[in-house]
Amino acid sequence: MAVHLGRAEPHHLSTVLELVRAFHAEEAVALAEERRIAAVNALLANDHYGHIFLIYAGEDPIGYLAVCFGFSIEFAGRDAFIDELYVIPKARGLGAGREALVRLAETMRDSGIVALHLEVEKSNDRARGLYHGLGFTPRDHYGLMSMSLL
Repeated sequence: MAVHLGRAEPHHLSTVLELVRAFHAEEAVALAEERRIAAVNALLANDHYGHIFLIYAGEDPIGYLAVCFGFSIEFAGRDAFIDELYVIPKARGLGAGREALVRLAETMRDSGIVALHLEVEKSNDRARGLYHGLGFTPRDHYGLMSMSLL
């Protein structure tokens, strides 16, 4: 499926939130609505944090990518973490997610990002295969750990 990315701006808030809500419902992400809205607004309003890209098939948004920026000594430069990737159910299995990730990698590389990271459910063989085929590799000696500071 031919897709293109469009950088989401504050006026895209309702479209982005609709997609984020759908993703969070599917993945059972427990997040209060006011916190979800605040997080999306912060990412849309502050380029320092990262970007949200809408994934389009033609003129219709069919998903989104949320990318957050950091810096890595190990990778010797600015890196980015794919925080969320969502494609609506009717567009899945057609290559939209793969094409969106290819476009994202090109965009990030052109912006000076030296590494992309993501997390994937260990049991999601389909996603793991997709990411591996695009050049993502597991960090065998490392696992992502998180601590909430709220």
